[in-house]
Amino acid sequence: MKKDKIIKILGVGNLLWLATVFFVYAGDLEMTKNKVDWVFFSDQVMGGKSQGKAQILHDQGNQFVRLKGDVSTANNGGFIQIRTSILGLKKDVKGLSLKVRGNGEKYYVFIRTTGTILPWHYYKADFPSKQEWSEVKLEFQRFTGSSSWLSKTIRPGAIKSVGIVAFGRDHKALIDVSDLEFF
Repeated sequence: MKKDKIIKILGVGNLLWLATVFFVYAGDLEMTKNKVDWVFFSDQVMGGKSQGKAQILHDQGNQFVRLKGDVSTANNGGFIQIRTSILGLKKDVKGLSLKVRGNGEKYYVFIRTTGTILPWHYYKADFPSKQEWSEVKLEFQRFTGSSSWLSKTIRPGAIKSVGIVAFGRDHKALIDVSDLEFF
């Protein structure tokens, strides 16, 4: 297929958005404990106004990633996120657990699979945050798809990435994640 046909099919805006998503990287955000590499990005990849950052920090020997910023719904925006790639989950995995602390806001886990081809396709489940560390367990059956085109259920072997997302409303975001495990 010729380059000009690809541009006509996808549109220049979508091509630029996809290129930006693939090349936006927030420095070295590798957590050594479980060898988790986190990538930060925000709605700015599509013209949004949210501001944020992610960094690896330590607290009393505990290593964690912090997602912090201001989520703005201005200009059709409304998210900041950290995401990590997932490969080779066993088929019998039922969900995931996180060790988190935050500022009392609601946050989301976004899961992308081999079936979430478009950038705005994902499965999501929300969780509350507390100022002290707590464990959050989310079974895959609790996740809902962002589109009726997506399968109703998540196949664990098809999971490509997991994101921690501040999303959908104007607010200050502050969420720390020290563990991401599957059960």
